[in-house]
Amino acid sequence: MATTSPTEHLIDIDRTTGEYVQGWPRIKQSIYTILTTRLRTRLMRLWWGSNFIDMQDKPGNQEVLMTGMMAAIAAINTYEPEFKVTRVTIDDFDATGDITITIEGIDLVDAALKRVRQTIS
Repeated sequence: MATTSPTEHLIDIDRTTGEYVQGWPRIKQSIYTILTTRLRTRLMRLWWGSNFIDMQDKPGNQEVLMTGMMAAIAAINTYEPEFKVTRVTIDDFDATGDITITIEGIDLVDAALKRVRQTIS
């Protein structure tokens, strides 16, 4: 059974303005939501989210950073159908719990390489 890439971007609602959002802005919003939603916290979707946010309460050692990057890659590739992660780097991990992460990947609709840098508090 062959899988095909979507031909149009999905449409969603912008979480700050309430307007329709599509394309790269929707994908960035989706990535942020995936990374900041703990597993088993959404009542109707207990399986949805990631373990990435759990690294905020842990020391910034190599093991925690690698586990966080793997959790981010797995969750984004599982729950964002229009984006395929190719690279993740954690740029900053400070004592306040703020994590700055850069995610690179391919927008599967536009077949273009995209990059998002996000600080998660």
